[in-house]
Amino acid sequence: MKPLLWLAAGAAATAVFLLTRRSEAQETPPSSSTPSPSYGEATRVTLAVPAGWRRVTNAEVNALPELASYATALRNTPGFTSMQYGTLSTFQASDGKTYATWVEQHYHEPGGAAKPWGLHHGVTLLAQTSGVVSDEWIGIR
Repeated sequence: MKPLLWLAAGAAATAVFLLTRRSEAQETPPSSSTPSPSYGEATRVTLAVPAGWRRVTNAEVNALPELASYATALRNTPGFTSMQYGTLSTFQASDGKTYATWVEQHYHEPGGAAKPWGLHHGVTLLAQTSGVVSDEWIGIR
């Protein structure tokens, strides 16, 4: 009877150990220091904001909701994730100023609320800061 009791206790302890290890593995996302292809793109791509442009502020987007609509429309375009980084598309907003959508790489911390996680295609809104003619830029669509 004692060997059977020891065997049952050992099996129960092993099951508890394995279940604990399994739940820990599921709750811990991979390290963000080396992006995993399962969490997005594996290679970081860094672009400089083109001369004559600046990133739009959150206050500007809140004041002109149409800016976010342009970004969302581009992000929802079929084939968006295949677009070349640096693609710039200009438009004139209702305030009379020239803005652009700019395809660049974005990053969201794995396990965080913002998705997709890791490195991925994103849309950045830019505002024109000088009299640059939009067709001077390679990649304009």
